[in-house]
Amino acid sequence: MKTLALLGASGRTGQQVIDEALSRGYHLRILARTPEKLKQEVRDNPLVTVIQGDARHEPSLADLLQGADAVVSTLGPAGINQSFKQAKHLAKEHLCFNSTQTLLPLMKAQGIRRIVVTGGASLELPEDKNGFFIRFLLTSLAPKMLGEMATDRQKEYELLKQTDVDWTIARCGRFIDSPSQKPLKTSSRTFQGMDLNVPDMARFLLDQVTDTSMFGKAVYLSN
Repeated sequence: MKTLALLGASGRTGQQVIDEALSRGYHLRILARTPEKLKQEVRDNPLVTVIQGDARHEPSLADLLQGADAVVSTLGPAGINQSFKQAKHLAKEHLCFNSTQTLLPLMKAQGIRRIVVTGGASLELPEDKNGFFIRFLLTSLAPKMLGEMATDRQKEYELLKQTDVDWTIARCGRFIDSPSQKPLKTSSRTFQGMDLNVPDMARFLLDQVTDTSMFGKAVYLSN
């Protein structure tokens, strides 16, 4: 893997993914609606190509994928760090589902099989083995609170599981910016906790680019 196509890279997690990917020597193709949100040193980096466009726009995504070996997406509810109410409203557009739905045929056309995306802890899979109380919190209470944000993630999962691409979803709860002294915990079946350090999330996402053990799994992450 030499070149990664990044979606959602101007956001909180995406910026960490950029830094980590560059430290690993990847070439990056980044799709950004507003490239100015990316750090100047990122835009000036010779390993980075920035494509201005919309994550749901087919021509923009086709341009993004040119020469890429894998896709990493940190797309999520727009504006959630500023206003939860606004994020719930914007989630009605189902950004994650619509972007992935447009992206998958383009990946197939260009022979790209690997995609790693972020998802919420409320995402429900048939193989989950959570206890009654955690299951109630994650699959009954949380979706009611999150509204269309949870629906968007669930639809994206349902779409991915019907394809033959090598997908992995990173399921997480609340992001913490400060460094954690606790080790990263992962499980594809049981909830591991609510808080997750953002740099640990970025490292996990990039580890999955070449790790085949998590193909077709939605992995709970926590510190």
